[in-house]
Amino acid sequence: MNKKHMACVIVLILIIALVQGTMWMNNRMIKIQSNAAKAERDALSSQTQLMLEQKQLADLQKNSKELIDYLHLWEPYFEAVDSPQNAELKISLKIKEDNLISLSQRYSVVSQKNSSLPKLMRADVTFEDKYALVFNWLGRLESELPTMRINSINAQQGTGPDDIKISMTLEQPILSAP
Repeated sequence: MNKKHMACVIVLILIIALVQGTMWMNNRMIKIQSNAAKAERDALSSQTQLMLEQKQLADLQKNSKELIDYLHLWEPYFEAVDSPQNAELKISLKIKEDNLISLSQRYSVVSQKNSSLPKLMRADVTFEDKYALVFNWLGRLESELPTMRINSINAQQGTGPDDIKISMTLEQPILSAP
């Protein structure tokens, strides 16, 4: 082989290498363009989903505005009694402040099905005192702790002529209990 043949072979090898390199780069470019198109479709789909969910959120906020305002109205009352110990202390202090004759007091924390208020402090109390004194105390307790509810009440005649014996179960919902 002479130098011309050798040069032709080298040029042919370079042309084949150049064609092969071009084909590899073309395949790589096609893959990158395919990935870019897929990413663009995913971004468009995500953007559409985001707009749909933002609209849904705006509708939910608009429809529940009255409920949210009502919740904000009651939040300070629930925050005033933030633990079972605090609820127990408030009820016990109200009993001592009015000098009621308490026959028994039992406090316990129980779970309930309501997920927004999962715990409540239950107070089982029994009094025997003057009729007016007991019911005035109950009225003041309900005005000072408006989130508390009376679960059960049992009234009987007391030992004295003006006395009444009352057994009741008071329940105070707790926003966050340990």
